[in-house]
Amino acid sequence: MTDHNHADLALLNARVLIPANGVRPGFRHAQAVAIRGDTIAGSGTNSTISAMSGSGTRTIDCAGMTLIPGMVDSHCHLLALAASLSGLDCSPKSASSINELQRLVKQRADGIPRGEWVRGFGYDNESLSENRHPSRWDLDQATFNNPVRLEHRSGHATTLNSMGLELAGIQKDTPDPVDGVIDRDSVTGEPTGLLFEMADFLRTRLGSTRSPDDFQLGIESLNRKLLSCGITSVQDAGPSNDVDRWHTFLKLKEQKRLSCRVTMMAGLSESRLGEFHNAGLVLGSGSKGLRLGHAKIMLTFTTGIMSPGADRLRELVIMAHENGFPVAIHAVEQEAIAAAARVIQVSRHAGEFQVSGIPEDRIEHCSECPPELVDLVRTSGATVVSQPGFIYWQGSEYNDRVESELWPHLYPVGELTRAGVPVAFGSDSPVIDPNPWPGIYAAVTRRTRFGRNHDGVRPSRTVTLEQALSMYTLAGARSEGTQDLKGDIQAGKLADLVLLDKDPFQVETGELPAIKPVLTILGGRVVWEI
Repeated sequence: MTDHNHADLALLNARVLIPANGVRPGFRHAQAVAIRGDTIAGSGTNSTISAMSGSGTRTIDCAGMTLIPGMVDSHCHLLALAASLSGLDCSPKSASSINELQRLVKQRADGIPRGEWVRGFGYDNESLSENRHPSRWDLDQATFNNPVRLEHRSGHATTLNSMGLELAGIQKDTPDPVDGVIDRDSVTGEPTGLLFEMADFLRTRLGSTRSPDDFQLGIESLNRKLLSCGITSVQDAGPSNDVDRWHTFLKLKEQKRLSCRVTMMAGLSESRLGEFHNAGLVLGSGSKGLRLGHAKIMLTFTTGIMSPGADRLRELVIMAHENGFPVAIHAVEQEAIAAAARVIQVSRHAGEFQVSGIPEDRIEHCSECPPELVDLVRTSGATVVSQPGFIYWQGSEYNDRVESELWPHLYPVGELTRAGVPVAFGSDSPVIDPNPWPGIYAAVTRRTRFGRNHDGVRPSRTVTLEQALSMYTLAGARSEGTQDLKGDIQAGKLADLVLLDKDPFQVETGELPAIKPVLTILGGRVVWEI
């Protein structure tokens, strides 16, 4: 029988980092934490917490290690990450040429039934020796018996072989979809197999291209990956998220195959909002484990033309607001960031969306943001969800891919924070690894994984370790409007906690990327440990 007067779990001899309440991020310290059910019952000294324990209390000796709130990845793509973990690794470390991609595809095709999809993830055209994307004809040389689908590391491009194009119904006379581009041979006009911004199109045409076995394996790997990184909450930013995707997540939760708490954004379109409404799903619908979040809008500049245009963007924002959803606008390029900030600012000042308790509109990525845009973002009132991990993982590559005058202004979390812009962190996984600590390191130092800084270290471009850790915990919860439930170590909040092998405030800065969880607690239960 449960003793409701005593803790179910007591964590003793820890260095507990408790986010301080107030405007300036910081942490106060405790020695122990008591958990009752799925919530935190209290924190304090060992003696204080021991006094809350009884005969049925489980005790964990933390041996002086550091205890922090469970980490919140405020922008990732869960099912894509699951697919990448079970699919063919086509990243630069596995394939540095199209010949190597062909070898990997052939090897996978030879081991699966005829007609089953070969799915590959993470190729990078600029890292291939040929310095180009693979074409349908390249992939045809690897297999004629299986459709092939390779995803670019950015998540914004896909290459199909000829069988894949046929199954998707893409032919010479197929028009480009509204928000996508079908690359074509300059002489013949035939589709090359390369597709830009067409994930939604392919999902509609093809449905799922994952086998049930691969899907199960991917979900199992996904669950382990997130928990081993100390991630207890994620916000799924899929632009195509619909009611079917909601039921997929719901089923995974009911089957206890996906442990972390999920806030699923709603892909924004007239039809999807209608489907959510008909299903009785509104902002915040669901449970502690699965809830409905912001409405996601993809705003791209891939072809040099903004899509959707300014008028349509405003229509989408108004539509979301009228249905009770704040928006999360994908904006990478300067032009897209400016458009997103302006439409949010206009909507805010017009009083279209001033409902108490509703989280702020968001700009996702805000990647290319020079000083003149920082002020525009600030006046918009938007929260920025940034991914400083890109500096760590891909910072060295920006020297070749991005105009030099923009280098200092990539993922400028320091400037945004000092301007008063609320900032939360995510990974955009599977584009990069979901592990938060490389991103925290990059936010604090602006250094790459090779320890180099490509744009010069200036204090204005970095944040403190206190700020960075808060952006991966309490600020992450605040970005989705759940700060009263999680992101902190306070009595009454959900007992989502991570015990670290090292104290981030006691190690050399260069050691931050190597910090690892020892155990992860979610809802008062130990769900992962070394």
